[in-house]
Amino acid sequence: MKKIEIFEPALCCPTGLCGPSVDQNLVRLTAFQRSVNHSGHAMIVRRNLAQNPHAFARNRQVVNLLETDGMACLPITFNDGKIVKTGKYPTNDELTAYLGEPLAKTKQQ
Repeated sequence: MKKIEIFEPALCCPTGLCGPSVDQNLVRLTAFQRSVNHSGHAMIVRRNLAQNPHAFARNRQVVNLLETDGMACLPITFNDGKIVKTGKYPTNDELTAYLGEPLAKTKQQ
């Protein structure tokens, strides 16, 4: 099973979809993630610095990037353990490419 991990900056909650002004990019990503995870073909895991600091500390690649680039490297996207993008969230097209197969259900309408 394909696994995409996204190490995110500190958000107020696991999805970042709370508070007075919601980032529409996080809405898109959350919808895509839920669709993929429910498909059973792949998994997208998001690691929020405020909610999962130990996950950051345990990942040497994340630690190294944070030491060299600071918080500007976040979010960091991994595809099966390899860094594929830093500094911005992946688009739906990029996520679909990382998954290696078109998943029509995951496309934002």
